[in-house]
Amino acid sequence: MIATLAACVSIYYLTAYSGIGLSPDSIAYSSSAINFKNGAGLIDYNQLPLVDFPAGYPMFLAGLSLISGLTPIALAPGLNAGLFVVLILLTSEILHGMEGITRIYRAAIFLVLACSPCLWEVYGMLWSETLFLVLVLVFILQWKRYTQTHDYKNLVVLAIIVGLAFLTRIAGISLLATGFALMLFDGQINGIKKIKQLFLFSLIGFAPLAINLYRNHLVTGTAAGVRQKALRSLGQNLVDSGWVLGTWLPFIGENGFAGAMVLVAMLLLVIALLLFRVFQQQYYHRTSTAVMASFLVYAIFILGISSVSRFETLSSRLLSPMYLPLLLTILYFVATLISKTKGIFKYGTIGAALLVLGFGLKNQYVLNAFNWEGIKDAGIPGYSETQWTGSPMVAYINQHQDALSGSIYADAPGGLYHLTGIKSLPLPHKEILKEQVEMFSHKDLIVVWFYDGVNDDLIDIPFIEHRAQLVEQKEFEDGIIYYFKTGLNGQ
Repeated sequence: MIATLAACVSIYYLTAYSGIGLSPDSIAYSSSAINFKNGAGLIDYNQLPLVDFPAGYPMFLAGLSLISGLTPIALAPGLNAGLFVVLILLTSEILHGMEGITRIYRAAIFLVLACSPCLWEVYGMLWSETLFLVLVLVFILQWKRYTQTHDYKNLVVLAIIVGLAFLTRIAGISLLATGFALMLFDGQINGIKKIKQLFLFSLIGFAPLAINLYRNHLVTGTAAGVRQKALRSLGQNLVDSGWVLGTWLPFIGENGFAGAMVLVAMLLLVIALLLFRVFQQQYYHRTSTAVMASFLVYAIFILGISSVSRFETLSSRLLSPMYLPLLLTILYFVATLISKTKGIFKYGTIGAALLVLGFGLKNQYVLNAFNWEGIKDAGIPGYSETQWTGSPMVAYINQHQDALSGSIYADAPGGLYHLTGIKSLPLPHKEILKEQVEMFSHKDLIVVWFYDGVNDDLIDIPFIEHRAQLVEQKEFEDGIIYYFKTGLNGQ
């Protein structure tokens, strides 16, 4: 209860200055939820079909918005505080089911969770991860319940949870793979029953997203929007992940390579233990099996997909679904090690564990204090931050909206819409000629260029100047409004 209270207080103070944190994703979620609630369907602020993200989270926001009468952005601080509390309560339930975890261990993990920079970042923003992290824990608990009977009722519930996770984030495929693997190697299910259950689980788990992707294909011709090839290798993504682990765990610091080695060592250790349990089935149906499997599969998934498809640099946000499974796995290893040692070795292990916990909490305090210095005076980084809400260019646009007549493009269309209500299209991708042709087909072209909205995957101003005539520009401290003339039909 102390941890849940601390979680609520932390979200209150994080959002007290300027409200919930908003990123481009947040504006897409919020606007789509409002349009869906109003009966316009899943379309974003530009009245374009929402295809870059699964439909689950916007529909979730739409339902709560309909019930509460609040917009998703106004609702978000209370909603996220509630989801944070649910996350802690579910963690408590998982800990009760893990062997060797006493009240002292639970107190230690709750102390970490209540002031976790990773969780503060996620639950301070209007992001689908706030719901997805909860579904990961619900999946672990339901898998344990399913293993007690292996009946179809609990199997269907497990598959529905996976389906909801899949519909919330495409990363839900990691839960589908985790559940499939856990069932496949379950020695208590044999023959035809295993085949039937695997088929039913996969069918129900994948069906919601399959329907969503088919709808996307019908309305846009793409299953999930524009997806480009990755620019970063597996090795680079490992180092990026290692840097994130340095913010989660003590002693790693900003050494990405050292963090990558810790991650690889953890993955190999988990693989070895899970293989042992596959061959020693008397240990297989433990809650810790699902915890470790969730960590392992998500880590492999995110490292693999980010090395194939273009992602932003792997961040704490993108890795957050493996955060709790990783902590719980480490806690399980520590508890097991302490229980296996005796005498002076036992006290030495306990002392080392307390030392690591102390340095971990200190590490969290330093990170939180650093982040708070900016948040307390300017708000959570994003479109609700002072540098955006107090933007001179935004103030000018709000006073002279009639001057922006024509085809409007922006490097931060979500921010422009949120702060001014003006609809604009995102700048074309550098590698997609079709988008560029469409942009230059307009005779009059306005480009709103925020210095803080630059995306290296999109074309820039020099690129546009080579293909259109610059007529006028209005420069501000935080950006420039460009007015271009292009040839008829893009010539």
